[in-house]
Amino acid sequence: MLDYAHQRTIQVLKIPHKAVFVTSGPAGVQVSEVPCEAIGLELYVLLPRTSDHLFNLEQDPSVTLLTAGWVLKGKARLILPNKLHLEPGLLQAAEEEGCILGQVDPFQVHIRREQGWGFVETIDLNSPC
Repeated sequence: MLDYAHQRTIQVLKIPHKAVFVTSGPAGVQVSEVPCEAIGLELYVLLPRTSDHLFNLEQDPSVTLLTAGWVLKGKARLILPNKLHLEPGLLQAAEEEGCILGQVDPFQVHIRREQGWGFVETIDLNSPC
């Protein structure tokens, strides 16, 4: 059985299908809206093959994703679709749109208040190391 933190994170990650993806590194700060899909605690994103995000991720896998409901900090890595045990719906879109699939392993999620400003909850999942 999953603990409250994991259950709550899985619940909030399922909601959006787009997120703002932020990296920083040799290509500078890069910010893009990308399609995303969560499977459990793993979040998958589509990144264009020509994106400077890829260059940044070679140097530093730290990423931030933002949606209307949450802000997530995690580590990203690029993956080959044939290495997945579960196939997210993004796989077909990746092949059609010339994108690369990325997997983000979250270590912290801030859940936004439904009304007003600020966060109602912060969940620490794993060490960022």
